[in-house]
Amino acid sequence: MLDNRVLTISEIRECEQYTMRKRDISSLELMENAGKACAEEIYYDTLLSGRERLFVYVGTGNNGGDGVVAAICLLEEYCLPNEITLVVCTPENARLSTEMAHQLERWKRVAEVHGNAKTLLCPASCLPDATEDDLIVDALFGIGLNKPVTGFFAEVIQHINASDALTLSIDTPSGLFADKHTPDNSALVMADKTLSIQFMKRAFLLPENALFCGQVQTIDIGMEAPDTLEPSQRLLTETAARAMLLPRPRFAHKGTFGHGLLIAGCEQMPGAAVLSATAALRGGIGKLTVHTPRSVRNILATALPEVILHLDNNEQIVSHIDWNTLPGNINAVALGPGLGTQQRTVAAMKDVLDTVNCPLVLDADALNMLAENKTWLAYLPPYSILTPHFAEFERLAGKPADDFDRLERARTFAKRHSVILVLKGHHTAITLPDGRQFFNTTGNAGMATAGSGDVLTGLLLSLLAQGYTPEHTALLGVYLHGAAGDQYADNADSRTLIASDLPKNFANALKHLLDNDNHSWNI
Repeated sequence: MLDNRVLTISEIRECEQYTMRKRDISSLELMENAGKACAEEIYYDTLLSGRERLFVYVGTGNNGGDGVVAAICLLEEYCLPNEITLVVCTPENARLSTEMAHQLERWKRVAEVHGNAKTLLCPASCLPDATEDDLIVDALFGIGLNKPVTGFFAEVIQHINASDALTLSIDTPSGLFADKHTPDNSALVMADKTLSIQFMKRAFLLPENALFCGQVQTIDIGMEAPDTLEPSQRLLTETAARAMLLPRPRFAHKGTFGHGLLIAGCEQMPGAAVLSATAALRGGIGKLTVHTPRSVRNILATALPEVILHLDNNEQIVSHIDWNTLPGNINAVALGPGLGTQQRTVAAMKDVLDTVNCPLVLDADALNMLAENKTWLAYLPPYSILTPHFAEFERLAGKPADDFDRLERARTFAKRHSVILVLKGHHTAITLPDGRQFFNTTGNAGMATAGSGDVLTGLLLSLLAQGYTPEHTALLGVYLHGAAGDQYADNADSRTLIASDLPKNFANALKHLLDNDNHSWNI
């Protein structure tokens, strides 16, 4: 069964050793499992895409051994009729790993009896020319790479990239560092698809590597992790989200599901308040009060008659919150969408920080105000949820050197200020105050649209008011937000998605979770 843990190279090595001890198998047998699992995917990719020839590029190490096993399996078990050429890249004085040398000897014997099998030894032979009708399998370097790819292998990679062939990488695109930023001087295979063996690698989850990884698919080779292995990073999966859902009692009333206060909107951006409030209501909250400028009143009341209005004295902006006139029993507070950053709004936000003791949800202009007044971070209630996009986080925590550095800054920030940081992106990264990080697995490019973040803020407010812990609020909210976008994309082109489509799809996203069996999962 595939694992949701995102492991470092050293942790993967630990899992390899653990699996071999537990199952009493050798490294060659583990390689056999990996190669066969890759062969199955390559076989179906070949058939579905109508590829004519296969070129399997192998290096000198165990990643090359995986590639050789895959090629042998395609010949012997799948009886693939396509021409398969093993391109063995061995520069002068190169040493083969023991396992790789063993697999090459196997290949020689198998190739003798299969007329569609060919071998090219490079650089003794010229690199083959592949066309758009062919498939290249990249098995040059695996996760053990620790220095930039230059020289002969850089020429091989450049040759692969110059081809019009579909390119599939085994375990990792050759040249890519799995645990850290890849140096700019390293040659990198630009894969159309990557078969990640057993575990997801952190490098695959970051935008700086999207050009090289293509579609990433994790494949099961039967590798196991010891129970004692508790990595700091995991994938946020459907199983995890389902296990967090709280029951809805049959004899519940509106008070059962909480009362939230949303502070949002200004005369120029009334829609932000509408989007966020809609998401809160569709997320299952019992009651919602919205504090907003007077100019937003008619728009909000018309769009959402279910909302309780609490109007600011100012016509255009949020300038002051009279806490004595608010409805009682407010369980959660969110602020930021469409607020603006006028001086009186800044003063109102400081008043919120001085008054509210429960965890807050802060987004958009609330984050911008925090960035301009960093001493206020000390006033944030513990386990408040901050939801910045990359630019907003940069204003809070400084410009990162690369995407890996951004993740470490997120970890440092969350731990230092005892907050939950939701760093929005394709794989939104949720960092908890203890430093653990979760990468979301839902969502699509259609959600990169104005107002999508306002919707997330409302959903988080809704879950927090309903009694979810701040940790589960952040994790489940991010998952459902992305799942709603995926529900839309299942029925329409994601390019047509607008933010107001997301709350309409909360119901289907939740139904999908509820229609499956419940599983236990402990974060």
